[in-house]
Amino acid sequence: MIPTATLLWALLAASTPAKRPNMPVGWTWPPSAAMREAGSACLERLDGLEVTYRRGPATNKIATPVVLPEFIVGGLVLTPLKGKGAYPMDCQLAAGFAEVAPALAELGVKALRFRTLHEHRFVRKRGRPTKILSRHALGLAIDVFGVELTDGRILEVERDWAAEPVLAAAAAVFAASPRFRGPLTPANDPSDHDDHVHLEAHLRI
Repeated sequence: MIPTATLLWALLAASTPAKRPNMPVGWTWPPSAAMREAGSACLERLDGLEVTYRRGPATNKIATPVVLPEFIVGGLVLTPLKGKGAYPMDCQLAAGFAEVAPALAELGVKALRFRTLHEHRFVRKRGRPTKILSRHALGLAIDVFGVELTDGRILEVERDWAAEPVLAAAAAVFAASPRFRGPLTPANDPSDHDDHVHLEAHLRI
């Protein structure tokens, strides 16, 4: 049974997300001294959490690139649906996963099944591209198309969102975390996110 508090957060996550600046506050390219310092602190955080990672190669627009060779962070598995790849991400996204992993485990979520992580592209609104750089380009965003539960079931966002409340509850975990912006879901952005949940980590400077 999903806790009442978690269901409450799920309802909040289903509402229209607050409008916020798309680009992280303080983000610059090349990375500023403050961003480099924040990146170093983030790497120390991953070390303290005993996350298995390696420094990623220099990647355009990712301030502190890391790679998870085992696709596991804080016990949470990241399952790519596009096959093999390094899938670099900003350290801040990896640290965010590590922080929310225990709450997802309480819901019975073992793995997030994703298609897009880092990709240099622009934001789409109502199916049309804009000139706003996506957080995927910064390595701070991931598109989750389904989850695997500890009981072995695989839930797909497009097929199961309305019938399986654990999906909304999982999205609510990210909505409640200060590490993430409010997620985009079939509930609050059905025109562009009817088949996946878009998660974005904050850049903590």
